[in-house]
Amino acid sequence: MMDLALSGGWIVVFAFGVSACVALRAFGVPSTYVRDVLHIGTGVWVLGWPMWTDRALPIAITVIAAIGIAILPRVAQRIPAAGKLVRAVTGDDEHWGGLVLYTIAYALFTAIGVVRDPFPAAAALLALSLGDGIGGAVGRVTGTHYFRAPGGKRKSYEGSIVVALGAAAGVLVAAKVLGVSIAWPLPIVAGIVAALAEAFAPRGTDNLIVPIAVWTAIQLVT
Repeated sequence: MMDLALSGGWIVVFAFGVSACVALRAFGVPSTYVRDVLHIGTGVWVLGWPMWTDRALPIAITVIAAIGIAILPRVAQRIPAAGKLVRAVTGDDEHWGGLVLYTIAYALFTAIGVVRDPFPAAAALLALSLGDGIGGAVGRVTGTHYFRAPGGKRKSYEGSIVVALGAAAGVLVAAKVLGVSIAWPLPIVAGIVAALAEAFAPRGTDNLIVPIAVWTAIQLVT
């Protein structure tokens, strides 16, 4: 019963998040910032991991979400609500494929987290949500010093620093939520790895490369 109640609760949270994104875009917030809000807000999913008692339901929820996001643009012309969401988070340099990879990352690491050791998977997802989400917004607003890593797109040093800090914070949050004791260098290492992965990732692929890089680094360090 608890898992069914949780499933219903997450459906409500998802609907609220989608509605908030559409509302922000309607009020004139640029789609790139709406997307940042979506990135950051999605991290709340990880905070609920300790409450699940069944492995299948959280995996199923994220897999269904990934499939739904992948096919949403195809039904956007026939379903007005779908069209509003697509328009809310795409535009400028933001493409739907990046969001598809984002939900795939959540499905992949949710499965890894509930089947195996949850901490590295949770840390990887929160590093993505907080690091990439906050770092991208800060970089666009305050970035004045730019660089381009081989294979990557143009980034600001200011944004990359915040990516590292946000990712490190994500690791600390994951440890706190899951009751895991970690050595102090781990968040620093994860933050640096996240910033490098985000800088070198080809356009649109950072949403998958960053959590894979952070998860791998935690596996190696611990």
